[in-house]
Amino acid sequence: MVATLAPLLASCGGGAQRGAPLADPSELASVARTESTLDSTLLVQFEWDYADERGPLRGEGAARVNPPDHLRIDLFTTAEGSLAAVLVDAMLDHNGDLEGVELPPASFSYAMAGLFRPGPGAPTAGFESDGLHVLEYESGPGATRSFYLSNGRLTRVEERRNGRVERRIVLTWGESSHWPREASYRDDVEPRTRVRWELLRVRPQSEPWPEPTYELPKNRQNP
Repeated sequence: MVATLAPLLASCGGGAQRGAPLADPSELASVARTESTLDSTLLVQFEWDYADERGPLRGEGAARVNPPDHLRIDLFTTAEGSLAAVLVDAMLDHNGDLEGVELPPASFSYAMAGLFRPGPGAPTAGFESDGLHVLEYESGPGATRSFYLSNGRLTRVEERRNGRVERRIVLTWGESSHWPREASYRDDVEPRTRVRWELLRVRPQSEPWPEPTYELPKNRQNP
């Protein structure tokens, strides 16, 4: 993977540093979901890179977004090859000829687009950490998923199992309020993968994308 990812995505252990508990985590979660929801149809263009044990891939991509949470993402490589992914109602479908490419789970893929979509259920904890509001959810036996918010905007997601970070996203925001300037994802669960995309441009659209845009044949994944 490109060296610029290393400082952001260095693996670490231990739990999240907890500060003062939040008065009403469920209310904050409701507000964060509403405030992160896009209110217009978008065409988003970005550069991306991906790496696993086989080495790196890179290219350009496009996202077609219908609010509140319909995403169609197409990734194209500098060589011949492409992959299409559709994320609708927290269900992820993908297909294409880039074999073995592991996409982030649904809630992480939403997060890479700046959307707070933690899945069903209320947060099990809420607290402050380094000036951020953190909402924590159960995500499996011995596992938690923590969403870090700054002024209602998602900046980081971490999934821990037995206190050790296994998956994470770091978001950097720029001038656009619609889409993060950069999103970096790392999965330290086998097979280890890394994904990064960097925004090129955001173009609001006058009409919603037609429903067939979000239909792909198979490979459905749960959040």
